[in-house]
Amino acid sequence: MKIAAVILSLAASGLVLSSPLAPASASKMNGKCCQSSDGGRAAAYVRQMNRRAIPHTCSAYAASCIRDSADRSDRVQMCTAAKTECMKTGVHIGPYSGRHYDGMARI
Repeated sequence: MKIAAVILSLAASGLVLSSPLAPASASKMNGKCCQSSDGGRAAAYVRQMNRRAIPHTCSAYAASCIRDSADRSDRVQMCTAAKTECMKTGVHIGPYSGRHYDGMARI
């Protein structure tokens, strides 16, 4: 009798766990949960965190521009032009993204 009760309870718990009303697992990737399940290892997230570590100077941003755009043939000219403009105004404008970075030290 005890064996039948154990089997019945296991079968009932199996039905409950497999039902669509059960809460989604934190590691389940079905588009409804876990927007970022990669643990912060996405390439865009890594680039953004690395960019935060760059000093807010025109030279540092120009160097990162050259490094980040390694696949472009005109990267040196474009990033150098952005650096020159930054030295005049104190605002670095990303040559490829068009983003404005205000408050740069003119170093």
